[in-house]
Amino acid sequence: MSKLYAPKGIIPVPPTPFNEDGTINAKEYKRLLDYDIERGVHCICIGGSTGEWSTMSLEERKELFKIAAEGIGNRIPKMATTGCHSLDKTLELTQYAVELGYESILLITPHYLQPGREATKDYYRTVAKTFPDLAVCIYNVPHCTNVELPVEDIVELAKVPNITGMKHCTDPTITNKIIEGTESEYFESTTGRENMILANLCQGGSGGMGVMCTIMPKELVKMYDLLMENNWEEALKIDKSLRKLSILIEAEPNPAPVKEVLNMMGFDFGAPRLPLRPCSDSLREELRKELKKLGYDL
Repeated sequence: MSKLYAPKGIIPVPPTPFNEDGTINAKEYKRLLDYDIERGVHCICIGGSTGEWSTMSLEERKELFKIAAEGIGNRIPKMATTGCHSLDKTLELTQYAVELGYESILLITPHYLQPGREATKDYYRTVAKTFPDLAVCIYNVPHCTNVELPVEDIVELAKVPNITGMKHCTDPTITNKIIEGTESEYFESTTGRENMILANLCQGGSGGMGVMCTIMPKELVKMYDLLMENNWEEALKIDKSLRKLSILIEAEPNPAPVKEVLNMMGFDFGAPRLPLRPCSDSLREELRKELKKLGYDL
């Protein structure tokens, strides 16, 4: 087996723009993909939490995968978020992603039915075994799932040849244990916490995957490049400049704030689907002020 993709660098997770009739706005979505790619991102993760996968039908998720595959082409690696509560549906979505040429998938930890540790590991192993030539990325996001995948289970799963990395949204001390425990494996650890990308890289992680990567790709790619050159002081300056925005982005339920930022930047991403609500007026003004401080002409 040739060396599979492992998540590394700055990886946007774009929101999904919907038309007034609820259909996906393919033109605007591809426009954002171009925006991020032109600014040097290393991969794009399609249909994640920010993409509102949980409010979309299986056919809509497939449609988004297809739109993104057409928009990205072979310019950079593509990652599809294919996790479902049902293993059969996960396999169906994953098969479709493979047919479209995706290099990797992101699998959220099974949660609603609380299957337990052994069943959860079996879930990941089953998907990996079914698609041995596809890179599988674990998505550990306990603040959404109320399930914390134990460090020892992640270390065990990292031994599966095509489970090549993870996106983790958890305590940095846990992250450090994962990085230490998987050091001998072909396994990369990225963070989904918006203000922890620099810290992740300093710990020996591989980068960030999230909404800040979507709206600030140029700045974060520059920060990443500076770190690769061991220019810590200049990288830290960029991190500091983005801290307030990263806090504001998480002030209301995702993806309302990031959609609002994109709207301010000239995109047409509208508002999230119910039960989520649009960005509040007060947060909108705070976001606008911060973007202007960062040099964006709104």
